Amino acid sequence: MGGQLHLVGITGDGCRIARDGGGGYVVNHEQAEGAWERVANLPAAYAVCERFNQRESMALPRWRQEA
Repeated sequence: MGGQLHLVGITGDGCRIARDGGGGYVVNHEQAEGAWERVANLPAAYAVCERFNQRESMALPRWRQEA
């Protein structure tokens, strides 16, 4: 990534959006343990935060076992 990150915002569910030294945006969620995801622009950053939020609330399908 290189350069310093400048925090742009933090969403209510713990998603952090920052701008890197090259003018791009990166996104990190508090549960993603240090992994920053590079995105194209600010709207894409908020979309990635929504994806993190949906991942938390999405129920996994239950497999039916045939007896």
